[in-house]
Amino acid sequence: MAAPDDLIVRLLARRAPVHASVTDDGRILLTTVRVPVGATSVEVQLSLLDLDGAETPLPHVAAGDSNASWAPDGRALAWCTSDGAEPALRWASSIDAEPALVPASAGATDAPSWSPDGRQLAFTAPSRPPIDRSQPYRWTRPYLHFDGVGPLETPPQVRVVDLHTGERMQLTDDDWRWSTLRWSPDGARLAACAGLDPDGSIGGQHLELLGLDGSRRRPDVPSGRVVLPVWGRDGRLTVLVVDPHDRPIGAAAALFVVDGDRVDEVSVDGLLGGDVYGDQQAELCDTYDHVVLDAGDGSLVVRTVDRGRMGIARLQLDDVQIAVPRTSLAPIVGGDRCCTPVAVAGDRLVFVVVSADATAELATVGLDGHDERRITDHADGDAATVGVHRFAVATDAPAPIDAWFVHPVGAALPLPTVLVVHGGPNFAYGDTFNVDVHSLCAAGFGVLYANPRGSTGSGDAFTAAGRGDWTDGPARDLLAVVDHAVDRGWVIADRLGVTGNSYGGFMSAWLAATTDRFRAAVAENPVTDPASMHATSDIGPWFFEGQFGGAPHEVPDRYASQTPLHHAHRCRTPILWVVGADDRRCPPAQAFAMHRAVRRAGTPSEVLVLPDSTHEGSTYGPPAGRLAHDRALVEWMQRWVSA
Repeated sequence: MAAPDDLIVRLLARRAPVHASVTDDGRILLTTVRVPVGATSVEVQLSLLDLDGAETPLPHVAAGDSNASWAPDGRALAWCTSDGAEPALRWASSIDAEPALVPASAGATDAPSWSPDGRQLAFTAPSRPPIDRSQPYRWTRPYLHFDGVGPLETPPQVRVVDLHTGERMQLTDDDWRWSTLRWSPDGARLAACAGLDPDGSIGGQHLELLGLDGSRRRPDVPSGRVVLPVWGRDGRLTVLVVDPHDRPIGAAAALFVVDGDRVDEVSVDGLLGGDVYGDQQAELCDTYDHVVLDAGDGSLVVRTVDRGRMGIARLQLDDVQIAVPRTSLAPIVGGDRCCTPVAVAGDRLVFVVVSADATAELATVGLDGHDERRITDHADGDAATVGVHRFAVATDAPAPIDAWFVHPVGAALPLPTVLVVHGGPNFAYGDTFNVDVHSLCAAGFGVLYANPRGSTGSGDAFTAAGRGDWTDGPARDLLAVVDHAVDRGWVIADRLGVTGNSYGGFMSAWLAATTDRFRAAVAENPVTDPASMHATSDIGPWFFEGQFGGAPHEVPDRYASQTPLHHAHRCRTPILWVVGADDRRCPPAQAFAMHRAVRRAGTPSEVLVLPDSTHEGSTYGPPAGRLAHDRALVEWMQRWVSA
């Protein structure tokens, strides 16, 4: 068994895929990140990979360059560069050609999008300088910060540059934050997403069609937490909307087809999109950038989700023009793992795969689901160090509670065990990689995690069962999972810990304060007072009103009855709080408020502050914070649970 600290360092030192662009013949521009052993910063690598796994460096790429995109001809490429005073874009007519700076691209940080003829690049970049915050300033937006996106007064705007003439077009100049640019097949329009409503009335993204002639149109497609447009070769636009805002919060993703002025919602015999939350550097596993792909033959390749697994399927759209559009899914890949499509290359699919016992790798498979092959081996052939038991427990929830018990390979059971609770609450855990879980296993713990009511991936009724009930129902589900694992002989009943991030931090604080089942808790970036979160979180008003059925003044008893802070005076469970200093989602004051109350009650409580870390800082933030979080999690559980 590896020492926990050694394992954490080795896991972060593995290359993790974060972006990929693929030609029709299967050449991949791959961006990976890693934290080299002993380093204090993230190493970014951009390289060329083929479908046989042969990898070569790119000759004119500087350290830190990333997120490259192939032109439609598979020769020219453009990428993000940090080689200079500020981020920008470079492009080259071929891999071996001398690169040039893309005009007017200062401040661009996302991968650019090529026009169908390969002459123009569309990208987003700020159009105004930030406020000088060292001097007094006035503010209009309802929130000052949004988690992880930087200054809100300089939102990225849509630009188009002709690489041959140098002509520039500014397609937007407003207070929306623009992203996800997709060219129409005729090169006349861009489908784009506008996010962070300047008035703060609704969260998420809104679809808009931007014409190069200056025209703008918003199709009758609902906004959502994520909106992903994909053009078909026939000129129709397919749009995946995750968490659509025209239905209850946490509802299943919806699929629409836009054909001129006509918009059809397509009924699908499965759940699309997927929210299976991992704790890993490989953002390509979690991104929505490629979860819907045009296969080029009237069908789509889509990511699916089912009870903690993410698979990939083919979806036929030829018959969408019927009165009640409906289509079925033809599975391509599945199993107890999480797969995300990346690109269609000829008759093959490139995808990224991850599981509970293995970090992310790129793979390829025929579109018929046959002949799956692994392209990368970033784990260098290391064998799995954990065993995984997947099980389900029946409660009074609308569906069984899916759960996982993870333990060190070869360990004698039962074990002191830590329950890990996911965030959201409308997300899910499952068959994906979690550094926290592996760190705890390396220290000799078993780990339980589960999808209580309110989680996604088991249907809308199951998700809706957690709406308005963040505490009693989900707590019963989680404790039923613990009891089942004890009965199976996996877990020592009186040696339990609990941890989680965001809603998982909320539930950790709730269980610590309202039960005596756990010897210790680690609550990361928690909610402890939903009423104050309504006013101070970047997503507070629309999120909490969707979850609790109203604002605090409208349903005060619902907020008050589900506030861990109100139970802090009787908490006897030692708690370690972990907060990101720059967390705008669950501000650090949430943890500090309950920390103060728990200490006044005479119970051990400490706070670990991660500088420069946002809400997901312990996963994607500065390496020092990631390492400190995992080390502290293990140490706290060793001190109170296994000592």
